[in-house]
Amino acid sequence: MSTPLLAELKPVSFNIGTAETFQNWQREYAPNADAALGPILAPIIAASPFLHDCASKEADWLLAALHKPFDATIEALLAETDMLGQRAEAAADLSRQLRQNKRRLALIAALAEVGQATPPSTTTSALALFADRALDAILDHLAKELAHQDKLTLHNKARPSAQLGLCVFALGKHGGLELNYSSDIDIVVFYDPDRSPFEDSARQGRIYERLVRHMVALMQDRDEHGYVFRTDLRLRPDPGSTPVIISTRAAMTYYESRGQNWERAAWIKARPCAGDLEAGKAFLAELTPFIWRKHLDYATIDDIRAIKRQINVAKNIVGREVYGHNVKLGFGGIREIEFFAQTQQLIAGGREPGLRTRSTADTLDALAETNWISAKIADELEENYWFLRAVENRVQMLNDEQTHQLGDNDVAIAPIASLMNFDDVESFKTAYQNCLVQVVGHYGELFSDDGDEQLAHKLVFTGSDDDPDTWQALSDMGFRDPSTAITTIKKWHYASYPATRADKARQNLTALVPHLLQSLSNARNADEALKRFDIFLSKLPAGVQLFALLRNNERLRHLLVDFMASAPRMTDAILRRVHIVDGLIDPAFYDEIPTAAALTEKANDFLGEARNYEDLIDRSRIFGQEQIFLTSAGLIAGTVTPEQATEQFSALAQNLMEWLFEGVRKEFEKKHGKVPGAQVALLAFGKLASAEMSATSDLDFILLYDAPKSSDRSDGARPLETPHYFTRLTQRLVAALSAPTAEGVLYQTDMRLRPSGNAGPLATSFRSFDRYQHKEAWTWEHMALSRARVVFSDGDLGERIHKVISDTLNAPRDKKKLVNDVWDMRHRIEKDRSAKSVWDLKLAIGGVIDLEFIAQFAQLAYGDELAVPQAPPQRIFERLVETELLIEAQELKDIHAEFTAVLQLMSACLNDPLKVESWSEGFQELLTRVTHFPSLNALSTDLQAKQERVRALMEKFIVV
Repeated sequence: MSTPLLAELKPVSFNIGTAETFQNWQREYAPNADAALGPILAPIIAASPFLHDCASKEADWLLAALHKPFDATIEALLAETDMLGQRAEAAADLSRQLRQNKRRLALIAALAEVGQATPPSTTTSALALFADRALDAILDHLAKELAHQDKLTLHNKARPSAQLGLCVFALGKHGGLELNYSSDIDIVVFYDPDRSPFEDSARQGRIYERLVRHMVALMQDRDEHGYVFRTDLRLRPDPGSTPVIISTRAAMTYYESRGQNWERAAWIKARPCAGDLEAGKAFLAELTPFIWRKHLDYATIDDIRAIKRQINVAKNIVGREVYGHNVKLGFGGIREIEFFAQTQQLIAGGREPGLRTRSTADTLDALAETNWISAKIADELEENYWFLRAVENRVQMLNDEQTHQLGDNDVAIAPIASLMNFDDVESFKTAYQNCLVQVVGHYGELFSDDGDEQLAHKLVFTGSDDDPDTWQALSDMGFRDPSTAITTIKKWHYASYPATRADKARQNLTALVPHLLQSLSNARNADEALKRFDIFLSKLPAGVQLFALLRNNERLRHLLVDFMASAPRMTDAILRRVHIVDGLIDPAFYDEIPTAAALTEKANDFLGEARNYEDLIDRSRIFGQEQIFLTSAGLIAGTVTPEQATEQFSALAQNLMEWLFEGVRKEFEKKHGKVPGAQVALLAFGKLASAEMSATSDLDFILLYDAPKSSDRSDGARPLETPHYFTRLTQRLVAALSAPTAEGVLYQTDMRLRPSGNAGPLATSFRSFDRYQHKEAWTWEHMALSRARVVFSDGDLGERIHKVISDTLNAPRDKKKLVNDVWDMRHRIEKDRSAKSVWDLKLAIGGVIDLEFIAQFAQLAYGDELAVPQAPPQRIFERLVETELLIEAQELKDIHAEFTAVLQLMSACLNDPLKVESWSEGFQELLTRVTHFPSLNALSTDLQAKQERVRALMEKFIVV
């Protein structure tokens, strides 16, 4: 804004002696004031005794400021305040100048906002930034005093406040740059012992405590000049028993062991605002896992509900009438919008870095961008939020009081309506009431119990006899045996299972039961569905989090019922680790299919926050298991096709492998250093190489290295000879991928395809690999090599490995020997590992192995003509058609796709896929639905016919 503020202001309509009020003010304080100022200033000083007083004390300054751009005035006030502590000689001078600047800011910001030259967001931001500058100025002054007393040595190049080893954190609206007009500031102050300039002793704590008390006094003590900001330190850890400042170590210990959800909510908006900002940033980074959980936390909703209930009781909050309404805490008020945003931040912010915003408006926008809420809801709540903040500001402008209460009659509300630029009180009350109704609606949708309350009242699971109304309600819902259902649920309430023994778990379960029964009643057989859930519950180790999740998410309840019907592997995964369902809560699961690039971005966000190597190992398992679970769930729900699942499983595996290898190598180098000039690559085989992985695929790969002949050992504190170095590095990588931890197992690994198989070293030198492939490898090893792919490499090693592979595969070979070797190998597999049934799609004659053998033979026999080196089977079948080497290969491509679809579902859903007699009706229905067959028998018959066709085409193509 470069226009003078006076030109931007609009007149305010107010009819209570405004002309006389302005004339009196002008006569006494500003005889040279432009008469044009009257229509603008008169209503404001008539409505607000506080602004009248400010305008009287700062008349000359005000008249000058009105002829300058508003932004320039604010910048000048902030800059001047920022330097006060370094310039003021005495505390009294600093105190007076800070209070004067605050008064000037309050005056000019009020005029600009009421005169519609600036929005409320500008006022709130300016106030918060002024609080920052004031705190830093006071700390500058206190640091100088300590230096004068020879208690502190100051370095001239650094700001005095930054040399104290303490940091002031702005929380709440101050942290979010959203301070209301007469707000107090919520701050927490910690000192970092490692950065403290004072001796580490009991005296150190006393020095810091005196510093903070002096700082607070200079901020909030009232004198003839007023005050700066009321200052609240009660958001610090355990305020009833701790000093006003504690060390960062003590604070971290508290939050890690005793921190509450309300404290997580308080720290969402936190930012270092004064003092040693670097120390503050370091502390916030360390506190991140406390604020932003690795798992979704739906139990948070209950805590937020409880906080809101406590506020309502403590403040006697009732009703949504305009008269006497509390703009901040009342129903439909500011706090409900803040809770709406913060709760969803707490639930999902650990997984969605984009939700880690400080201001409420930014959070609403972020929630919309990530599909947690609609853009329409975000826009409505943001508009409501700033409307209510504007009302709150005007309520406080009247007398500079920290009040949020509207008057209880039209006369009391009239000044607010006028300062809000409404023509009359009635139109203001209508707009205000509409705002409350809209906020209550959106808040209620998030915090409702999400179910049929009438049904909840009908269900009684106490006493020795069945309640008749409960029996009838269950019967109406489709339960054929309501008595058994009642007995089952009573058993839950008597804490018969580990998951129901905690009081909070039973409370959540009681609230969940009506909604759960509704979901179970939608199943094909409600009684059987309840029985499966009871078995699931009996195995569940703990219930609080899962019951809260299910209670607050209807879609998840329905999916869990589906899993129990069709996917025992999925329900077992939940039993092992409840938080594996986190991804199902993400709206993106229902709204979009993640691409490989999106999956990589999510992995980078989540794994990139790992604090150390051990945390990276745990995070990789959390993310990997969850994404495998999520993709499997998409298969079951029908949101992901088998082809898309194949792509996602493969992209996930490669991404995690790269992250873990980098982490392993970095950790390994701390002890053993590097082998000078060495390069490393990971060469993938099998499903990882061809990007055909399923939910249960293992990782086939080998580690190759190339080191100069002169580099015979590593250069670390504990050097290792080069071959031993890379063998140990490989062992570490295998452990990182497959070792069980508290977060489970990530992948099983298979390194048998390295030269010389299990008899050879775990790590292979590039020269040995080259020599082996050209001189010693068997035909079956070349077949495996035909789809091998480098998934990670240093420098040009990957290119050199692919050249070795290309040269090997394109080398002249005896075709008759090749044919004999292929069939000999296939017959050995048939003899040693015969298929159990037509459903053993991998080993069955005419199954996946035959399809892969056809593709691999084609690469070795006709690689030059196909011209798709190291391609997956589907692409090779396409090229066989295009080159007319095997026209029927289009059939092979279609059959391969169908076999893959069935295998993907079997892997995702079943613990023992080949135990056909144990398949549930639900899984059979899922299988036939995805493959578009009317029955399981029809699908079985089709698979048998296609296996026979594959074997026939294999015999035609690979002719003995």
